[in-house]
Amino acid sequence: MVPRIYKEFYSQRVVTLDEIKPLFPDAQQARNAVAYLIKHGYAQRVKSGLYYLIPFEHRGTEWQPDVLVVGSKISKGYFYSHATALTLFGILPVPPPRIAITVPERFRKFSFGTFTYYPIETKHFFGFRDLDYKGITISVSNRERTFIDCLSRLDLSGGVVGAFRNLRSFGISNYALLMDYLDRIGKKSAMVRCGFALEYFRENWEADDEVIKELKKRARSGPVYYLDRGIPKGMGKLVKGWNLIIPAAFEDLVGGGGGPA
Repeated sequence: MVPRIYKEFYSQRVVTLDEIKPLFPDAQQARNAVAYLIKHGYAQRVKSGLYYLIPFEHRGTEWQPDVLVVGSKISKGYFYSHATALTLFGILPVPPPRIAITVPERFRKFSFGTFTYYPIETKHFFGFRDLDYKGITISVSNRERTFIDCLSRLDLSGGVVGAFRNLRSFGISNYALLMDYLDRIGKKSAMVRCGFALEYFRENWEADDEVIKELKKRARSGPVYYLDRGIPKGMGKLVKGWNLIIPAAFEDLVGGGGGPA
């Protein structure tokens, strides 16, 4: 006989112990039921309190669940972000080794297979939408938030080279929303990096010149920032219009773009 938990949660594919507990008189019986699922090949453990259900036809095989389906149950509030979001937008062919998950409250990072689920805790929990992904609903940052996040954390977005090469074919269209997000986040460094990128990609995207001018105006009134905090001393060059230090070989590394003015 197929276990009740298996039938109850089969369609969502990943289940937490907290979801299972209400089906039983006490927590211990819920844990016993999960142990039964695992023992008889109906489920496998991802981490404490989180399990994936094995499709009936794949029981007894080496079948592995989709890593983004698994991640959708890590936190009650979350959205996929940075390079992980670029995967969901079709820019990257496969998820990166570090699965970036933006959350209002941090969870402890952990590994599953060859992937690490990496939390980005933020008080700026906005700029995301629901997406139908392989039959389930997941949350992902929208284009404007993805653009800001990738430039704010290049280490989670493929580095300078990976991020700029990927963003070249990404594009955004809602510049009013982009400016609203930048104002709400309130970080001058994010404004400078985004403005520089918009100007660099203006031919690729037909970027809004008025937005670029406004961001450049803000950049001139602030300190000097680094495009990438990891640029070694003496290996960068200053883009005066943006008060931004970029890698000395930026254009050679990244390739075509409109170029900074």
